Amino acid sequence: MNVIAKLSLSQVKKNKSRTFWAIAAIVLATALTTCVCSLVASGNVMLVSFLGEDYGMYAGAYKSLLLIPAFFLGAIIFVMAVVVISNVFRISAGERISQFGTLKCVGATGRQIIKSVLYESIFLSVLGIPIGILAGLCLTRGGVGVINLFLDELNALSHIMIKDIYFELKFVISWPSILISAFISLITVSISAWLPARKAAKSSAIDSVRGSGEVRIRKDGKRKGINRLTDSLIQKTFGFEGVLAKKNISRNKRNFKATVITLMIGIIMFIVLGSLNGLAGGLEKILYYATSHTVTADYQSARTRRVNENTGRWESIYPAPIDSTLGNSITKELEKYDGGDVYGMGQDYDTYVAKLPAAYLSADMLRVNELAGQDSYELDVEIIVLDDQHYREVCKRAGVSEGAVILLNHLSYNDKGYLKDITPYSGQLKRIRLFTADGGSREVEIQAQLSKDEIPTELFYPKTNPVRLIVPDATVRGYSWMNAPRDTTGYIEYANSVLAEHFPNQENADYMESGFSARVYMTRDYVRVMNIAIVLVIDFLYCFTVFLMLIGFTNVVSTLSTNVLMRAREFAVLMSIGMTLEGLEKMLALESILCSLRAIILGAPIGLALTYLINLPIRSMFPIPYRIPAGPMLICSAAVLVITLVITKAATLKLRNQNLIETIRAGGI
Repeated sequence: MNVIAKLSLSQVKKNKSRTFWAIAAIVLATALTTCVCSLVASGNVMLVSFLGEDYGMYAGAYKSLLLIPAFFLGAIIFVMAVVVISNVFRISAGERISQFGTLKCVGATGRQIIKSVLYESIFLSVLGIPIGILAGLCLTRGGVGVINLFLDELNALSHIMIKDIYFELKFVISWPSILISAFISLITVSISAWLPARKAAKSSAIDSVRGSGEVRIRKDGKRKGINRLTDSLIQKTFGFEGVLAKKNISRNKRNFKATVITLMIGIIMFIVLGSLNGLAGGLEKILYYATSHTVTADYQSARTRRVNENTGRWESIYPAPIDSTLGNSITKELEKYDGGDVYGMGQDYDTYVAKLPAAYLSADMLRVNELAGQDSYELDVEIIVLDDQHYREVCKRAGVSEGAVILLNHLSYNDKGYLKDITPYSGQLKRIRLFTADGGSREVEIQAQLSKDEIPTELFYPKTNPVRLIVPDATVRGYSWMNAPRDTTGYIEYANSVLAEHFPNQENADYMESGFSARVYMTRDYVRVMNIAIVLVIDFLYCFTVFLMLIGFTNVVSTLSTNVLMRAREFAVLMSIGMTLEGLEKMLALESILCSLRAIILGAPIGLALTYLINLPIRSMFPIPYRIPAGPMLICSAAVLVITLVITKAATLKLRNQNLIETIRAGGI
């Protein structure tokens, strides 16, 4: 081992506190990196078991689903780790500035100074990276177990899906992932060490020996009025200690910069996650529309999409559609179970389009289409059939005889996150011509229109087609039978037997192979499936953020603790001229508060801006307005203030046993 390496090793051994927190930061960063890489490997194994080695026809999409989040999380880990670890090495270089000057005086070059710091990073990496990899694998193992708890709940609801799927995430020890995480961690530590080392190497020998790394206060007679006003306000609020705290932060910007950045990242992450949690709640309300039915039996034909070679338009092909006669017959069979009211409804929403003259559209409808000035409009059509009983009720409500075609003259649409209701058509609309993708058409006569207040609740959906027609009979893509039975378990078993009788399926047949899906499920299960997925993602991100903040707080602890030790002479001088220990502790506490407030003031707007940007694509698809995540913002701000104060209080405990004279002498006075 050469001399420079031995000097670096002695520094690692000498400052045990700084070494501990540096290793802690490396361990946490490596653990998170390993966890992300290992989860990608485990996810890849799960997808291969489903889709095959090449992921099938959607290989690009599935690979992006794995790699893009991993890259995003890895980038956050890298930035946080570089900020934290480089600050540790910057403090180390500051403490050793006189040593570097002495080395330069005896012939050491700038490159050798850099090597000295890099050697120190290697020694720390040798200890930190292996421990971090082991911790990351343990973290991954625990994470896989927690994820499988969610997946088990999801598997219990697999019957509501068009294809039976069993989800299981296996813990995989992937040596390529381990090597990648080790390499990334080593690069991270090396960059973190090289940045302050390069700066230290540029200092001249004389400046280094003099200790120019210490803070100097420049006299500036041109202080701005805003600074004087701020000082006056702080003094009136916190006293002289507050003014000193502000000045100390100003003259020690580098010491506090990394702390502010790490706290900012944590604040931003928690605000974003709080907003995502609110968005998940809004999505749940949209999906779970009001209904009194608890069980749904459902039949859906498979669908393929193709371009019609004659017209060039996209068309949908259904291999196994269902007609309203069969749908009504099954409704009556299901009602036999306990005599309950089964609501039968069939739909076809992507076969027809309607071309309507502008004269029949309301002003609100023209604004929705944003095509005012055209002579006619092409609108999507939804065909609806009901069982005999409920069709008769709708006809009675509309004041027409059975056999009539009824237009639902109501449209709910998403207006930049807000759900708005309009009456789209005039009362003069009596005929509609429906067109298919192959160029065929049929004319439909409308006998009645129903407004929003007259439409049954079951016909409301979060997103509906512009033209919705209730017809006496039709062949449709799917049919649903909704019920609220007294004996839920027994009814589900009975309904499954009825569907199996009418729609026999080959065992283990694929959805596309059989041409249809037939299933019975609790109505709320769809919402539960969505909730499981959302809660899993949000909980994972919360855990990731917590561990990321632990990296940040290693920096906070290291910076504040080192700050107290490095300023021991300064504190001794202040106490010698009359400042009490309580006043000194107050000054340090105010420094922490001002540092935290700076992080909050800078981080909160960025977090709010990100939540707004995230909400933009979501509210374009769902009526979920943007709301400021005030609760998460206040909670994380309070947590940051409390934690920094606790850390500062712990660091100042060492001052109570400080000998003033010895401390001042040690500083050279």
